[in-house]
Amino acid sequence: MFFIGSGALCYQAVDFALRAGHGVDGVYCAPGDAAAKRLERRGVKVTVGEQPGEDLPALLAQVADGVVFSINNAHLLADELLRCGPRFFNIHNGLVQRYRGIAEVCIFAALCRGEARYGATLHALLPGQKVDTGPVVAQLDFDIGADDGFADVMRQSLATCQRLFELQLAGILAGRARPVPVALEDRAFS
Repeated sequence: MFFIGSGALCYQAVDFALRAGHGVDGVYCAPGDAAAKRLERRGVKVTVGEQPGEDLPALLAQVADGVVFSINNAHLLADELLRCGPRFFNIHNGLVQRYRGIAEVCIFAALCRGEARYGATLHALLPGQKVDTGPVVAQLDFDIGADDGFADVMRQSLATCQRLFELQLAGILAGRARPVPVALEDRAFS
C-alpha cells in the first residue's frame, strides 16, 4: 500500500499499518513535512514533492497490493493519476454529506451552524469527481458538546479519522470494501 499525505495523521496511519504487519510501499509528502523524517527513521521509503501527477505514476506502478490512501493530503489528485491502476481511498475530516473540502473550514462551518454531531468519512477517489464526493466506504461520527470549541472538535475529529482508518484497513486490503454513493450538498468548504 502507498500513502499520500502529511503530518501526524498520515504518520499514525502508516505506523498502524506497519504494526499490523502490512507492507507499506512508500509515502508521498510535501516538502518540509515533519512526518517525512519520522517515517524514514521507521524504514519507510518517502518521496518528497509538490507535483503528484508527475512524481507518482512510476511509484504507484510498484504498489504491491494496489491500494493508495490519501490522508491529510493537500493535493488534488488529477484524473490521470486516479486512472493509473491502484484503488484510491481518502480519509476526510468531516461527514461528506454536509462537510466536504478543507477540514479546518468544515469544522468552523459545523460549529457556526450549531451542529450536534461531526465525524469522519472514508471514501473512494474516482476520476471525474469533485472534492470529497467519492462513494463512501464508512463513516464514524461523534457528539459535539455544548461547550466544545474548535480545538475540541478538531482533536476529536483527528482521533475519529485515525480510528476509521484502523477499523477499515483490513477490509480494504482484503477487497471487502463496498463504496456506496451518498447524497451530498452542492458546495465544498474552502
